[in-house]
Amino acid sequence: MNPQTMKQIISFITLNILIILGISAQNQTDTIIYKAKKIYTADTGFTVANAMAVSKGVILHVGSDKTADSLFPNAKVVHFDNDIIYPGFIDAHCHFLAYSKGLSQVDLVGTKSEQEVIQRVKKYLKKNKSRYKKTKPNQIQWIIGRGWDQNDWENKEFPTMANLNKAFPKIPVCLSRIDGHAVWINEAAVKVLQLNPDTVIEGGEFIFNNLPQSSENSQGSGTNNATSTNKHLGQFFTGICIDNAAEIVKNQIPEVPLSVWKPYLQTGLKNCHSQGLTQLVEAGIQVSDINLIQDLQSKGELPMRIYAMLSCSEENLVYLSRNGMTATDMLTVRSMKFYLDGALGSRGALLKGDYCDQLGHKGLQLMTIPTFEMYQLQLLSKGFQVCVHAIGDSANSIALRTFNRNIPEGYDARWRIEHAQIVSGRDQKLFSKRSIIPSVQPTHATSDAAWADSRLCNTANKGGYAYQNLLRQSKIIALGTDFPVEGISPIHTFYSATQRMDAEGKLLKPFIGEQALTRKQALWGMTLWAAYANFDETRTGSLEAGKLADFVVLNTDIMTAEPEKILKSKVKATFLGGLNVYKR
Repeated sequence: MNPQTMKQIISFITLNILIILGISAQNQTDTIIYKAKKIYTADTGFTVANAMAVSKGVILHVGSDKTADSLFPNAKVVHFDNDIIYPGFIDAHCHFLAYSKGLSQVDLVGTKSEQEVIQRVKKYLKKNKSRYKKTKPNQIQWIIGRGWDQNDWENKEFPTMANLNKAFPKIPVCLSRIDGHAVWINEAAVKVLQLNPDTVIEGGEFIFNNLPQSSENSQGSGTNNATSTNKHLGQFFTGICIDNAAEIVKNQIPEVPLSVWKPYLQTGLKNCHSQGLTQLVEAGIQVSDINLIQDLQSKGELPMRIYAMLSCSEENLVYLSRNGMTATDMLTVRSMKFYLDGALGSRGALLKGDYCDQLGHKGLQLMTIPTFEMYQLQLLSKGFQVCVHAIGDSANSIALRTFNRNIPEGYDARWRIEHAQIVSGRDQKLFSKRSIIPSVQPTHATSDAAWADSRLCNTANKGGYAYQNLLRQSKIIALGTDFPVEGISPIHTFYSATQRMDAEGKLLKPFIGEQALTRKQALWGMTLWAAYANFDETRTGSLEAGKLADFVVLNTDIMTAEPEKILKSKVKATFLGGLNVYKR
């Protein structure tokens, strides 16, 4: 049966259901018909229409304008005659709460040097000086920031704490790298935390450098006394903490009060709606975050569908055991996220071979295989989804092989590998054996392109950012941004996925262009396939009769436009359950 015939049958069934319920189509005064130049439904047949009827947040009909008019003659009509309608965009991997909270902190994205980072922190401190006045004895206020990337700096080297100490001798400072897998702290932070950088951290690392020969005290006598020990004689702690070492630091910093950052949450929400986002995957949060989301949504203060992954912890496992799955109209909690390795940019991704620019170093394994498998089996017994952060080829190999060992044949697990950034050709084939889903971020590929080969020697040959290969094996691929690691724009996701070029125009040629997705594949990855990865394909992800009316209106046909015009696309309106949550 062809897709058009199926559409006609669905429309017929929908109309008859209305009649059976005693709700005559002719009296559907609360029905709205949206007419557009084109409506890309993103259904499995990739049907294109030009009219969609919606009532009470649910799609009644998608098809021709003439059919819609005849079915619903009394409906209100909204015209987007020069625009294109798409399903609401789904970000399959992001950190919305962290992004919103970060809007209240120091933004270091795009800094070009260590000095520029310090200047931004100084400006932030000056602007927010009232926050750093002590109101209670022994009260300690931290300066928190995120977004620096040494790969964007001229020397490509990690910073050290010397200049940070000089600029901020008394206030503890913690500045996260763009990927969140490394932090840069000052001596004041070391003292407050009573941190011993000589501590051996499983799955983490404190970075030391040799002391400059010209001056034993170039880092400041206090720093050397605090951080140079017999183990690292002749070396100094740089203030850089990687992966589990970074977590030790971040976990001891006092939580930013909700009263400080809650106003920024509404800014973050507005930013998402303005990009056409109607559903977000929160890739690793805590029980307290779930409680906050539920409270905000119950008050109508967070109109956004959220699929939440709880981060792996004993507390969160207890929560899942006691509460089971959460499935409301706006919030789903049925998965847990694990971390097998770190990030490529901070050399924490777990590789099979050495890093090209750090021989003898293969990255960091953040969890043992037996522990990881134990958790897999616990979650499998309760029907929960397992999601794992895996970037390096060794980490992906561990994830794929343990998944294939533990997922029963024929079971619809939909377990996900978040990032799946470097996967060897041999391991790529393991996606198909148990229907494992790769959840990738196309803008990572184009952001990393300038330096990926310096880490891997030959990125393409090692299976780096091989989205087309992964799709051939898995049959679906979910696309996200990982914001705030990258920007929140789904249009940039679409552009990077299809063109393998960056929105900023830094790349001179497509990065591993043979791995580009087609435009249909990219749109599915941001809609229907992303919904499938969330067990939500029967409600969202495509514009079909019976589904929720989540959709976005663009002024550009990104399916046919010239590549440079894709980036100029503007969101005209965003609808969530039929409610207009953004209008340009």
